[in-house]
Amino acid sequence: MKKFSLSKLAVVLSVLAAVLGVCISFVKSTVWWAGYDKQNCPGCRPIIDWSEETTNRTTAAVTSNHIRAFKKDGVVVLKSLISPSKVVDLATEVESMTDTFMTSVLTKTVLPSYRKYEHKLETRSEIIRDWAVHGPLAKWAADLMDVSEARLYNAEKIYSAGNDNPMGCNTAWHRDTLSSPFPTTAKSITINIYLDDIGADGPNGDALIYIKGSHNHLVSPPSDVTSSSDLLFEPILKVGDVLAHDAHVYHTPSGRGCWHRRSLQFRYVESPTRFTFAPNRFPNGPIPWTFAHAPNVAPHRLKEGSALEGPWYPMVYPKPLESEHVPIGGRAWSIIGVLGVAKQSLNIAADLGIGSNNCVVDHVVKEVEGYYPYFGFDGPVTSCENWEMVNQIPVHKDGQMVKNLQKMENNKNKSKK
Repeated sequence: MKKFSLSKLAVVLSVLAAVLGVCISFVKSTVWWAGYDKQNCPGCRPIIDWSEETTNRTTAAVTSNHIRAFKKDGVVVLKSLISPSKVVDLATEVESMTDTFMTSVLTKTVLPSYRKYEHKLETRSEIIRDWAVHGPLAKWAADLMDVSEARLYNAEKIYSAGNDNPMGCNTAWHRDTLSSPFPTTAKSITINIYLDDIGADGPNGDALIYIKGSHNHLVSPPSDVTSSSDLLFEPILKVGDVLAHDAHVYHTPSGRGCWHRRSLQFRYVESPTRFTFAPNRFPNGPIPWTFAHAPNVAPHRLKEGSALEGPWYPMVYPKPLESEHVPIGGRAWSIIGVLGVAKQSLNIAADLGIGSNNCVVDHVVKEVEGYYPYFGFDGPVTSCENWEMVNQIPVHKDGQMVKNLQKMENNKNKSKK
């Protein structure tokens, strides 16, 4: 009887294990788990009439003055380029989309400053794909970058937590260099579309603000970001305005309005360029850019140094390629894969000895054709003297991220009391 019972128990456990395996396999095959649709918006076609923004315009959307300002300052506002009704339709579409792991889990664990975060939206929505791939944004991006070809490398939804942020409303100065899957020499741009009127101050506050020209000084973050700085750029935006910034420009949410900011960010890069996203980025692991770009986590199946192309990084200007509007072949991310990248990143930082007497950054960092080997929020990690570790994150001693992290930690401690 005892032998029979043990045998029966073994069968039951085997069945349960099989069922559990099937359930896990099913969950990992869903859009909720992946954060994107591996089928890549099948059947999606251009459906929006953009003639008001393109052929029916009496003046150029992007002028030579815009291009000069973007090149000099790293940021520019294109006023009233998009019909407000189109932005309303876009907002309706975005609000109708279901949350995935990115919002349901990630924002609640490692991104408390976000109320919602989703990426690769062009794989899930015909309307958003039209905006990102077929609409005029790609041409405007190419014009501002002054390039003949451009690719899309992400389309994101970012909703800030506002007053619900447990660490309080703060700035978070950074460069997008940290999360860019290509060399720093490649021209790139982020097109910000706000779903509401917004400025730096309340009541509709917390818009992105910038230090003009900081994209031209990649290894040295600006020390003066106060309101008295002549280089501080604080846009006041209406629905239908386009805010465009260079990936390398130093910027942050204003941290003053403390409002539920709603925005979409369409990210473009010149083509051709090559893919690079090694675990040399601090931090790395369970954060958005790892899920979006890291090899063996994101499904693009690209190797370090290969051409940046394919359905994950589609050509959008001068025209999309039908050959790239196909299902994404790689596998969705796994917990083991994400933790593996995080471990590699932490090991690299530890081996460099950043912030310690054993720091070797100066000996191993060499600029080769504009390539920097290590990145933090403030830019490339280039010297022992200028970089230190705060909460396991490398920060530039003269940058603003060290101050941001200290404020966040203080607010976190206060909330516990």
